[in-house]
Amino acid sequence: MPARLRPPGSSEDAQVPPPQIHHSDARPVLEKARLHLLYSQASWSEGPAWWPQQRTLIWSDVVGRRVLGWREDGAVDVLLDATPFINGNAVAPDGRIFHCEHGHRAISFSRGSESPQIVATQADGQRLNAPNDIVVANDGSVWFSEPTFGIENPKQGVRSRSESGRTSICCLGRDGITRRVADMTQPNGVAFSPDNRIFYASQTPEHGEGEIAIFAFDRLGNRLSNRRRFATVPHGIPDGFTADRRGWVWSSSGIGIEVFDSSGRHLATVPTPHLCSNCEFDSEQKRLFITGAEALWVLQLNA
Repeated sequence: MPARLRPPGSSEDAQVPPPQIHHSDARPVLEKARLHLLYSQASWSEGPAWWPQQRTLIWSDVVGRRVLGWREDGAVDVLLDATPFINGNAVAPDGRIFHCEHGHRAISFSRGSESPQIVATQADGQRLNAPNDIVVANDGSVWFSEPTFGIENPKQGVRSRSESGRTSICCLGRDGITRRVADMTQPNGVAFSPDNRIFYASQTPEHGEGEIAIFAFDRLGNRLSNRRRFATVPHGIPDGFTADRRGWVWSSSGIGIEVFDSSGRHLATVPTPHLCSNCEFDSEQKRLFITGAEALWVLQLNA
């Protein structure tokens, strides 16, 4: 049985102002939405992913080297312990959970309890940097970012050098081959539009090497083209983000979650008590789960 960190129980009000509506389109969705605290004992929360087969929200405590699971009854369990600094997670339709491993500089998968099985350590014949965020496309291909954060920060990985000298978006195809499909300056969060024809990736360089923004690409098969700037957040960086069925993009920032429509128009801001890192919907998209520092929050949506 997994180790239990929190018994079943109710959430707490997060004690933050209500969402700020910047455009009337957001009012029916967010006007009455409120943020609740689900857990507050992690070290650095990241990589939220909804596991529909278990009705569980999984996320990584990167520094604590664990993958955690929040259950519908409010309980929190350790699903994977002593991980190799797992960061991003994504759930495939068959229930497999794909992981970004900083320590092994690899992509792996598990079923939420057994030791993860590594499926990719190289792209184009060169070792990966430190895979960061990940998403599974509707055709089963696995897309991820590989900046160098996880081989530069010893609290979140193992110090090393980049073998490729590149920081890229990679695709693990159904043929089992991993390819670098687009170079970016420290790519970070990744997501697809609802029809999977648009791929989004944030770029978050730490030393002024490039623009901090979310970029959009046209996607055809395992190829990306027509890179363009999609949106910027007014405070902090767009670390992790997700897209809903409307095509809206919900992005982390320095003050909370920023909401954009499919054209990049800024619709709303959802304040969080402190810096947040990433977010993910449940299957019904009635709840948005948000990670940040020690915390996991949930935003109950109107529609």
